[in-house]
Order: sequence, then C-alpha cells, then structure tokens
Amino acid sequence: MRFSIVGAGAIGCLFGARLKLAGHDVTLIHQDSFIVQAIRKNGVRLQEVNGRLSRVRVPARRGPTELLGTEVLIVAVKAYDTREVAASYVGMVEPKTTVLSLQNGIGNVETLQSSFKNEILAGSTTEGALSLGPGSVLHTGKGLTVIGDPRRINEGTCLRIKIAFDSAGLKTRTSSNIRGVLWTKAIVNAAINPISSLTRLPNGALAKNAAIREIARKVMAEGISVSRVSGIRLVGDPRKLWQRTLSMTGANKSSMLQDIERGKMTEIRQLNGVILSQGKKTRVKTPVNEILTGLVLGLEKSYEPSTLKS
Repeated sequence: MRFSIVGAGAIGCLFGARLKLAGHDVTLIHQDSFIVQAIRKNGVRLQEVNGRLSRVRVPARRGPTELLGTEVLIVAVKAYDTREVAASYVGMVEPKTTVLSLQNGIGNVETLQSSFKNEILAGSTTEGALSLGPGSVLHTGKGLTVIGDPRRINEGTCLRIKIAFDSAGLKTRTSSNIRGVLWTKAIVNAAINPISSLTRLPNGALAKNAAIREIARKVMAEGISVSRVSGIRLVGDPRKLWQRTLSMTGANKSSMLQDIERGKMTEIRQLNGVILSQGKKTRVKTPVNEILTGLVLGLEKSYEPSTLKS
C-alpha cells in the first residue's frame, strides 16, 4: 500500500520504518525542516525491543505538501496540533485517500471529519516508542493497534490496513466499536501519562508503587463512570489494560513525560481534560482528573513563554 505519514515523531517513525521494511511505499512528512533533513540524510534509525538496530531509508518531505497518489494518510501528530494540521491540508488530500488518525486523546476524528470529506478512520496503538532524536526511535515495547470506521460504513479499508500493518510486524485488529476503543485507551492514558509526567517515572515503575496504583484506580473509576453515563460502551476493562500496558512498555517514558522533559505542550486537555469536561456535562464528579489536569497545566505554565513549543 502507499502510505503518507504526517508527523515524524516516535510513532510516525516507528510505523513508517516498519511499513517500509515490509515493502510498502511510505513517505514521512514533518513541518520541521531540521527533522526532514535528518531523515533524508540518515534515514530512520530504528532500534527494536530485542536490540536490533536498522537504518531505514524512508523518503521525507516538509509539510504541508501535496499528497498525490496516497492511499492512506496516517495522522500521527500531537492531538493539540490536529486542527492546525487539518486546516493546512485542505485541498491537498485527494478524495480517494483514506485518512487514519493514529493519535492519543479524544476529539481528533471529529476535527478531521470537519475538515475533510474523505473516509476518516480512527486508530489506537499501545506500541511503545521513544524518540531518541530527529529520525531516531527506540521501540520500547510491543503492543496492539486497533483501527475502525467510526461511521461503520466501510470496513473493507480497515481490513486492508490491518493486513498491511500485520505484514510490518505491527499486530493489528479491527473494531466495529472504535469509539469505545478510543475512550478505553484515553482512560488508560489518563491514568499513566500525567502521573508519569509529575513523578518523572517510566511506565514500569508506576505499577510498583501502591500510592500511584491507588491514584490511577481513581482516575480510571472516574473515566469509567463518565463513559457509562455518556452511553459509551468501552472495549475491555481499562484497569486490566493499564496493568498490561505498563508491563509491556515498562522501560518506556510516556509521551507526556517526554513532552514535559522537552518543554513542550502536552495532551492533558485531550485526555484528563476531556474526562473532566464530559463529567461536567453529565454531572459526574471527576476530582482526581481535575487535580491532575490542573497540575500538568501548571507544569506547562512553568516554562518560559518563549521556549514553549508545540
């Protein structure tokens, strides 16, 4: 298949390199010319879980750019950049191109649907990926990718992408309830990312601390209550997925912790912030999510305005 991936961060580089190694046509796209030049010069440096190191030659272009011939456009940017990226690509995406959001948080699919008339698919992945620099990624843990059509119109494209991902060693399944998948993942991330960013602990250390486990339990309980009242049918038990995710990605730093360490914006608004706002709409109290949201936003405020980068 012919893929274009907007966002050459950890997940974008991991999926791009794996798909390229599997024989697919892949182009990585990023707005930062320094990152684009690094990938053009050195390829993607991929270090696998087993320590194997590969340099994968993946074409890279600075975006926004025309996407002629792209079968699947994977959006792998931070959730807070989705609206800006979507606006910049209006008129550049061919009608036949399928757009797949492979992002954290809630609301990305709706943002893409408001900008494009294309087929919009949603995806969620627990593959662990740590950025080691421009075009360099450490695959810190094998996970599961789930994709689906929120409108349940065309499952055939989902199956074709699943086959492509599987061929690249990225275990994938399709779901007819992708909304429930996204909410389940968001609840899990809400109980990992802000806690890791505040404690500066890698994933594996979170599950070993009794006090942290209790905080995470309360975060997830609030998210489960909000989803239930909102009529969202979760896929799986977030509490079990939390344990499984931490065990599979023990050495990984959460994406939010990576953002904090680099002085960048975080996805707190699209994770705990969504649970908080949806809780207010449905009159479900979410005090722990509110506290974590406030604390991480406070960390963002601590950066010098001139150095805060999206």
